[in-house]
Amino acid sequence: MATGRFVNNMSVAIFGGTFNPVHNGHLRIATELAELLDVDNLRMIPCALPAHREQPNATAEQRLEMLRLGIGENTRLLADDIELGRDGPTYTIDTLREIRMQIDDSTPLYLCIGMDVLATLDSWRDWQKLTDYCHLVVSSRPEYQIPETGPLAEWIKPRLCDDLHQLKQSSTGKLHLCNLTMLAISSTAIRDKISNSEAINFLTPAAVVNCIQQQHLYE
Repeated sequence: MATGRFVNNMSVAIFGGTFNPVHNGHLRIATELAELLDVDNLRMIPCALPAHREQPNATAEQRLEMLRLGIGENTRLLADDIELGRDGPTYTIDTLREIRMQIDDSTPLYLCIGMDVLATLDSWRDWQKLTDYCHLVVSSRPEYQIPETGPLAEWIKPRLCDDLHQLKQSSTGKLHLCNLTMLAISSTAIRDKISNSEAINFLTPAAVVNCIQQQHLYE
């Protein structure tokens, strides 16, 4: 199974998720992030066994296949299987450490998450160490606000960086907030439509639709 690799000294951006299945909302945000951060490509990383969610009803290999099909010829995006070879739950801190071993210490590494994820970041393993390895780039989400009180809020405050140019001058340690295009699409809604024999055209690329139909996923 091929894994995408970055050249040293090139800024690296990663965007993880279950991608169960990947949809046009994921792909739009990932493309905008790649352009915003000015990276040659952004690594989309399917989680093998999520630590904070139920096990997806499509296998990690099936979700990776759908992700590759969804990306297609979009050279801004890259599917990466870095988390699929691990046993047990997948923790982002382990992925960051592994990627840091692949790249130069001075190379900027961006972990892209949503505001909904940031709100519960303190439930992650070794969450306070995340910015030892990367910058956090947080996209807005409807009905979610940056935490204002408590240990997580106190951790966030000294790391906030509004200046994207300044963010790119260092390799780790900062947190940047951004507004991206949010499409009203969710993997849950797609799975529900499939289970109800409803069409999912235009919610995810045609190649993904064909893969789901051929393998009878989510029925």
